[in-house]
Amino acid sequence: MRYSLNCDDNVWDGVFSEHTLEHLYPNQVLSLLKEINRTMKQRAWLRIAVPDLAKYVEYYCGKQTNQTFKRWPTGCEAIRCLTQNWVHLSVWDSKLLTRFLEEAGFISIREVGFMEGTDPKLLKDSKDRRWESLYMEAQKDLKIMNYKK
Repeated sequence: MRYSLNCDDNVWDGVFSEHTLEHLYPNQVLSLLKEINRTMKQRAWLRIAVPDLAKYVEYYCGKQTNQTFKRWPTGCEAIRCLTQNWVHLSVWDSKLLTRFLEEAGFISIREVGFMEGTDPKLLKDSKDRRWESLYMEAQKDLKIMNYKK
């Protein structure tokens, strides 16, 4: 995923990504999103789930969060785990992911809930990750035409 996708333009009816982007550096994420946009069909939807930094920060700040956060005695340990375990190279909240999706050329970008979204075929969310996830969807802009010649 750190390199150009080896496929033609406009082939995918939709793309689902769950807990993947955080394993890439931000510049690699932007390149991947541009490649996903290139390879998606017009009007197709992208659905992304990533660990939600905002939920971890809420736990750090002592706010009521999902009980699963209690696996860490302190918010600092939760954030350390998010940022330093499992080869995580980036963190995401809805504002940052929206900015990256816009820069990659997507439209109709919005935060959605677990198993909620525009394209029912992309509702493949893992129940086990619901407690910590941010869900976003975006659509390929009809004006972007990246045909290879």
